[in-house]
Amino acid sequence: MAEIVYAAEMRGAGAPIEGREGVIGAATSGVGPGGVDIAFKSEVVMSEDGFTETGTITHAGRGSVNFDTVGIGKMGPSPVDGVMHGTIMWNVTGGDGEFAGATGLITSNFTFSEQGDVIDNQYARIYTA
Repeated sequence: MAEIVYAAEMRGAGAPIEGREGVIGAATSGVGPGGVDIAFKSEVVMSEDGFTETGTITHAGRGSVNFDTVGIGKMGPSPVDGVMHGTIMWNVTGGDGEFAGATGLITSNFTFSEQGDVIDNQYARIYTA
């Protein structure tokens, strides 16, 4: 079993998905372990209590990791005007390539601006077979 641990800052955008009330699509990118480009895509479903999220993180040339929410994410106003601040934890539910059968957890601490700009700081601990 291999253990992959990394921290990454991802930058990109989020916007409502047309025709799906309360659902936001997010796409960010950054640099992951070993200097590999990583790309993040997710769907965020808002609720009165917070939000849930499902998605994929693709590691260029290595494969991808699928995830869903542990519990519920929280987001609220930050001290910066026009910027929301939030956190969520994801359960790794599998993947492909080097990440086939992966398990683990990823935490996210992020900001989301009125213009749709996303800055997401992720910490991952992923186990592969």
